[in-house]
Amino acid sequence: MTTTTCRAAALGLLAAVMALPACSGGGTSSHAARGVAMRPVSLLAAPKDALAATVPQPNGTMWVLAGGRASRGLFELNAMTGHVLGSVSVSNAARSVAQSQSGIIGLALGTDRSGALALLDGRTAGTIRTVPLPAPARDVVAGSDGTTFYVLTGWATASSVAIVDSRDGRVRGTIPVPQGAVSVAPDVQQTSLYVLQSNGHVSQIAIAGGKVMANFAVGNSGQSLTLSPDGGTLYALKDINTAANVAVVNVARESVRRVLPAPSHCLEVLVSAGGGRLYDVVGTAKYGNIQEFAV
Repeated sequence: MTTTTCRAAALGLLAAVMALPACSGGGTSSHAARGVAMRPVSLLAAPKDALAATVPQPNGTMWVLAGGRASRGLFELNAMTGHVLGSVSVSNAARSVAQSQSGIIGLALGTDRSGALALLDGRTAGTIRTVPLPAPARDVVAGSDGTTFYVLTGWATASSVAIVDSRDGRVRGTIPVPQGAVSVAPDVQQTSLYVLQSNGHVSQIAIAGGKVMANFAVGNSGQSLTLSPDGGTLYALKDINTAANVAVVNVARESVRRVLPAPSHCLEVLVSAGGGRLYDVVGTAKYGNIQEFAV
């Protein structure tokens, strides 16, 4: 696997496959939380068919997973300008991507028959190793320790989260989660997982033993979940392609504090390492972008 570093060629290709739609006016929530009108502070161009992205790294770059069934790739972007710095082809089974604080990229792979986590070098996007998983992977997120990845996997009748140590590629354990799970976020101490379900319910599950510690609702049609670096706030993306919005959840009170608008066709929500920025990843067959909001 090699990295394409010719910026001019990459930009020419990118210009042909993406456009920048305006942010939607936001949606409504089934909770009594107050809706907040917001506009993005920046809007980065991204490849069409964008599927997922990583949080911007300290060096100012981020990776975007994009593509259709025929081909998929990882695109390295300048997180300030949106300029393409390089790209690599990846498996058509790639479903989600995350990057650890130590720079390792975790790429979740899922087919009808198998699942795996590909671990890549964040400097070159070269494959370090591929870790087989017990079921097709749906989502991946990096833990706060810089070495652990949590991979949501599942078949039609059961779902679980595999805990993968990126230092040696070993699966340290698995945690059963609700069948409707669509996204996960470990707490800062990495002692429990927040699990968002498609029905808009969140379960907090202990990593040791798998005990359900809490259950609460954040709205309908759950899609993506992320936790602030201080562990105090969950951001839950929901109501995809209709009245998309992000529920801002007070973790201590297990309640929706406010509701933020989200653009149409938003697929994923991410929070910056400093906690002050929220990133909405947008992707369709015609365009892709990443919208940055101050929170």
